[in-house]
Amino acid sequence: MRIVIVGAGAAGLTLASNIRKKDKKTEIIVFTKHNEIAYAPCAIPLVLGGCIESFDDIIMHDADYYQKKNIQIHLSTKVTSVDSANKSITYDEEEKTKTLTYDKLVLATGSDIITPEFDIDDMNNIYPLTTITDGKNIQKSIENKKEIIFISNLSIGIESAYELAKKEYNVTFLEQSPNILPLFLDEEISQKLVELNKGVNFETNAHIKCITTNDSKKEIHYNDKIISADVIILPNIKVPSTTLARQAGCEIGDFAVKINEYLETSVEDIYAIGDCVEVKSHITDTQTYSPAATTAVRQAMILAENITGNKITFNPVVNTVVSQVGNYYYASSGITESFANMIGMPVVTQTMDTKQKARYYPENNNLYIKMICKCDGTIVGCQMISKCDLSSKIDVLSFVITENLKCDELVQKEFSYTPSLASIINPLIKISMEISKKIG
Repeated sequence: MRIVIVGAGAAGLTLASNIRKKDKKTEIIVFTKHNEIAYAPCAIPLVLGGCIESFDDIIMHDADYYQKKNIQIHLSTKVTSVDSANKSITYDEEEKTKTLTYDKLVLATGSDIITPEFDIDDMNNIYPLTTITDGKNIQKSIENKKEIIFISNLSIGIESAYELAKKEYNVTFLEQSPNILPLFLDEEISQKLVELNKGVNFETNAHIKCITTNDSKKEIHYNDKIISADVIILPNIKVPSTTLARQAGCEIGDFAVKINEYLETSVEDIYAIGDCVEVKSHITDTQTYSPAATTAVRQAMILAENITGNKITFNPVVNTVVSQVGNYYYASSGITESFANMIGMPVVTQTMDTKQKARYYPENNNLYIKMICKCDGTIVGCQMISKCDLSSKIDVLSFVITENLKCDELVQKEFSYTPSLASIINPLIKISMEISKKIG
């Protein structure tokens, strides 16, 4: 059997590796348009800021590693079409067009970057921030420079902005939305994150008109202002890459490639995973988008089981994230209040400023929490900010949301305690008790 995988990101390579663990004989062929693979994009800001010494340090494996596992990797190769009737693909490699047949095809094509709507007169010293190649280009460009502007970037951009500010660059962040990280944080939590951190100048509701060149400087024209910089980082606006799926005749849903619970497309023997697919939301029971590495890897592991003979379903998502911005961590799981309002879901919310540890413990940190519940008390979202690691707390909330627990049910759950690590009444219990009073 021959399995062809288009895409060598977290989804594609995890799938190839997991299939090989279970099946030593199946032919596995992976195509990617990039020349570097198996690296962590989320670590790019840490290299730019110097926390990690080199971009080479975030590359986990090269093509030879996979070749030794009998997984063929075609680098810098673009798959141009899919013929599902004849079960074949066409691809361009080394200036030649070739065709290859498959028994099973997996589309892990990821996302495409949208070109900004505003005009740019010259791309010199203007960069996207998506791949490791982008990171290397930016790192080289900012040498002996001082002024850097980011425009409406996602978490990777905000993290990079603060990392560069630590290195004493003058960094400005122009956000076109009312607040930063609108997918994960409500406006008041987003503002709190900005207030707590220092070093980056933020301006929201920035309507970018154009970018022009004035001698060696770049000038951004927005609202009624003009601001100049040495280097500009463009918006990281992604859309699911669905071109090959459409060519193959796969059904496209509201956002991306439509798949069933077994990660199958509407075309026999064609599967799709990662950023190119839409998934079901556990909270709304409707289709949504989950462009996270954790989602991609989970899908890849499940699909490896299904292709090798097991039958496992991919469950709906709650979209749980955690990240460090400046000196603080933020975390989010479920939906925001603003999203609930947008879809017409009545919710009750509660915010709280409390402590991570026992209040008398000398080395302590504030914990800012916002919880969102349905009117019956079912928890559907939570956001947090603190200087301490939030991963374990938000993972608990992810489980809570997945299990449809209500506030009064969470209050009954048992949590650990010791003064140096946790308060005797867990902050999640505290905020659940407060929101329960509102619900009555």
